[in-house]
Amino acid sequence: MTDRNRPICVIPAGIGHFYRSSDLSGLRLALWEDGRPASCPLAGYLREAGARVDCLAVDKGTHPPAPAPRIRRGWGGDGLGPVTGPTPGSALWPTPRPALKDEIDAAVVNLGDPDPLARQLCLLDIPVVIFTEHPERCLEHYPTGICTDTSDGPEALASAVLLHVAIVRSGLHATPDLSVTEMLPRLRAMARVLVQDGALADALLEDAMVQALEYVPALGSDTEIGALLVMLIERIWIRQKLSRPS
Repeated sequence: MTDRNRPICVIPAGIGHFYRSSDLSGLRLALWEDGRPASCPLAGYLREAGARVDCLAVDKGTHPPAPAPRIRRGWGGDGLGPVTGPTPGSALWPTPRPALKDEIDAAVVNLGDPDPLARQLCLLDIPVVIFTEHPERCLEHYPTGICTDTSDGPEALASAVLLHVAIVRSGLHATPDLSVTEMLPRLRAMARVLVQDGALADALLEDAMVQALEYVPALGSDTEIGALLVMLIERIWIRQKLSRPS
């Protein structure tokens, strides 16, 4: 029997925010912040969580640089295929080229006005997590872009990054017409990114499916059931994180 009390993605919280830290090991992120690259305050935290971070800070009042050309994608396995974007010299390619030699998993935007850059990222289908004081203003970017309130702290941001990467890698952000049976391998892939252990991923999905049974009679379609399962996986995972001691 699976030990469900086993800690999941344990990295001790370094500061006293509400969310416990997420394990971002193996992820490569592009981070845009106001100011100079050397002063990116979030970069250090995301790196402590295990991510490789390319800080692409911009000065206030300037137009943000365009994103990197390739992102890492994939679901249901370890293989990740590239998605090609603009090429050097094109109108969307920044000058000078940022130090992003490989693919990225997601972009993090922490700008006073995140919308111009977020729109570019979403048009290129690059997953973006927006760290903002006004998350209600960024709903137009869903599902490629999601928002996290700065008042929740950087640990909530790390959680949002891992969750969004899991959803995008599994293809669940763009497959609304699949039946529940067809969604199951994608749901497991989502859980697998979150907990990075096959047995624990299966246990997480199993818990979500058991909880979903209570709501199924009130739902009208497989699409609604699939959306419910995604939400329950997220809710159970967050609750497990919050239950860990800091």
